[in-house]
Amino acid sequence: MGKRTKVLLVSGLIISLSCLGIWDWRDSAPVAAVDYWAWRPNVHLARVLPDAGTLYLLEGELLQRGDSIRFQRRGFPPSVASAHPIVMVYRLEVMQWPDSLQRQIRQDIEAFAARGNRVWGIQLDFDAATARLGSYGALLRQVRAALPPQYRLSVTGLMDWASQGRLEDLNALEGVVSEVVFQTYQGASPIQGHRRYLQRLSQRKLTVPFKIGLIEHGDYDADALAAVSRHPYYRGTVVFLLPERRVQ
Repeated sequence: MGKRTKVLLVSGLIISLSCLGIWDWRDSAPVAAVDYWAWRPNVHLARVLPDAGTLYLLEGELLQRGDSIRFQRRGFPPSVASAHPIVMVYRLEVMQWPDSLQRQIRQDIEAFAARGNRVWGIQLDFDAATARLGSYGALLRQVRAALPPQYRLSVTGLMDWASQGRLEDLNALEGVVSEVVFQTYQGASPIQGHRRYLQRLSQRKLTVPFKIGLIEHGDYDADALAAVSRHPYYRGTVVFLLPERRVQ
């Protein structure tokens, strides 16, 4: 068993604690800034320090109810100018890209930019089956073509993609997406066997930039995180913020 590290947010700063002392995984990472996901309105963004990286804010979901598909607004409304670049996140239940969603995203980008925010781009969160990565890639090329060229496209990825997905399908995303953020958690806990997934990822010949998504307060294997941070296409981490714990 390797060393354990727990991802904590203390006044916005990520630190790593292991049984052998304090170990900061950013010491070996090429990107120092830590990025954050905020999906829930009861997550207070004031916890994030001014020198943090990008904020990934949930804006809504594309839902399927019976035969109908509709957009549901969720997450964070356009805010006053943020000190952080903004990535607007859209959760998809179905592998579709309707014109209505495309128009909604353009409106959201304009609303955020009008308040002085630096909009980096959008992120799509869709749990495509690993065997269907090729089909998902075709949809992403459609999204990329529809997105104004000054905005970048990010996608979340399953850890099964990272360890079992066909390299041809993954590397075909190069030039289509600016990054893949592999999610290492399920619910509020790291996925079981994350050490194995991360070690496998660290050895694969990916040519698409990627980040590692960690859950706040998650107990992770320090050696596996260090190994994946040395991959030439590793670009940092995104921490999923949890609601503040109430003191009884």
